[in-house]
Amino acid sequence: MEFFVGLDVSLEETHICVVDEGGRIIKEPRAPSEPKALARAIRHKGRRIEHVGLEAGSLSQWLHDGLVREGFSVSVMEARHVRAAFAAMRVKTDRHDARGIARLVRLGWFKRVHVKSLDAQETRALLTARTFLVEKVTAAENSLRAALRNFGLKMGSVTRKTWEARARELAEGNAVLEGIVDAMLRVRALLLGELASVDGQLMALAKADPVTRLLMTTPGVGVIVALTFRSAVDDPDRVPRSRDVGTWAGLTPRRWQSGKTDITGRITRAGDPRVRVMPFEAAASILGRARVMSPLKAWGLRIAKRTSIKKAIVAVSRKLATILLAMWKSGTAYWATGRPPASAQNCAAA
Repeated sequence: MEFFVGLDVSLEETHICVVDEGGRIIKEPRAPSEPKALARAIRHKGRRIEHVGLEAGSLSQWLHDGLVREGFSVSVMEARHVRAAFAAMRVKTDRHDARGIARLVRLGWFKRVHVKSLDAQETRALLTARTFLVEKVTAAENSLRAALRNFGLKMGSVTRKTWEARARELAEGNAVLEGIVDAMLRVRALLLGELASVDGQLMALAKADPVTRLLMTTPGVGVIVALTFRSAVDDPDRVPRSRDVGTWAGLTPRRWQSGKTDITGRITRAGDPRVRVMPFEAAASILGRARVMSPLKAWGLRIAKRTSIKKAIVAVSRKLATILLAMWKSGTAYWATGRPPASAQNCAAA
């Protein structure tokens, strides 16, 4: 007889439900949210555990890897599918959630979430840290701008290099403001130093990875965009067709059709937000700051002419994601003309 296991994971403790192939509950123990402790609670002499399922969450990748090493077949389930299956549940408890997950595993009515490799997880951790530092630098600068503005002192247009000198110049002669500016600038300098350190690590990762270097041959795609896309997709074969990456990234329009009603709305925004934000920024750079005309830019400008620039950026970001995945699968560098530039040739050779 085969058995199926559902895990409802919380930070400290996990509720477990084991059901047989007929759906009968065998046992419902609880165990610490640790791979070895869960494996001990699931195992039973003479019992063949066919499948273990758990909902996607902050601990899911770590528990998945640990339980796989313990010899179990494990699936991480998409949270939206699990919530939809539990929508009719009148009483929601951790115990009932574990039961529901076990039954979903037995029936196979769920969508698996790709568990990323260790390298992809480490890259995403660095990208998350960078995003945090950029936000805090911006917050420190905006806070200081606001403090000076209350006294009629305006920073105006400054660069990162001239920011500190301009702030000290405005606060000169006011002891209170000088103290505030000095404290905020020390915090800003510390954040910028750590940001430079993280950027250096990301640059080293990009240089060492041939796939990332390949993606960076695309106009508008730099280190951050390439690493974000690389770590988010992780395995290009899990998206069978390159054109489907737009749907996976949430860059395709919503659609609601029933009978004679057919409504097309804004983009779905499904999946990882960073996979949408980074191509969007790259597309904005291609249509705005990039001086070199390319087929992608010309296509986007035609869309902007007949609709709006924002819709054109979304369209270009969706097409850019498709191009990046196709390049990754084929191993071919991007070039706008019929002859690849020297940088693309070197990247392809590497």
